[in-house]
Amino acid sequence: MIKRLTIMSFIVLLLGTATVIWLRASSTTTLAEPVVIDQQKGDFILHMRIENNAEGIRVLHSLEYTGEKPITIKHRTPLTYLSFGAEKSNFTGSPISKTIQSGDIYRTTPMRKVFKPLENGSNKLYIHCQFMADDNLVNIRIEKDIKIQ
Repeated sequence: MIKRLTIMSFIVLLLGTATVIWLRASSTTTLAEPVVIDQQKGDFILHMRIENNAEGIRVLHSLEYTGEKPITIKHRTPLTYLSFGAEKSNFTGSPISKTIQSGDIYRTTPMRKVFKPLENGSNKLYIHCQFMADDNLVNIRIEKDIKIQ
């Protein structure tokens, strides 16, 4: 009886471990290759790099100002919003105001967004960067197909 109980417990433990390993592997979203985007609108260039890391996908982004005179930009957080599969934006965080000079690269806090696991193959990525530059609304929108493996 004890031998049978020990064997059954061992089998249940093996199945549980295999299930956990399978769930972790199937829920991890990884890019087939890093995605680099440089999109210019007026005196601003949105730089983005999307790459794999230990926690899934890491997004690095910055806004470069190429104008000639200092300018004040105002935005709500996040500065740049990403979504997969559907174009949507949610700029509801705290307002931020920053004066930048010609050649400055403005980096906001790193993005800590968790995405649902994506299906393998091609997925549509929507990027929306929104801010006010001297009371003029600037929207930088990007739509890109990325490959998930």
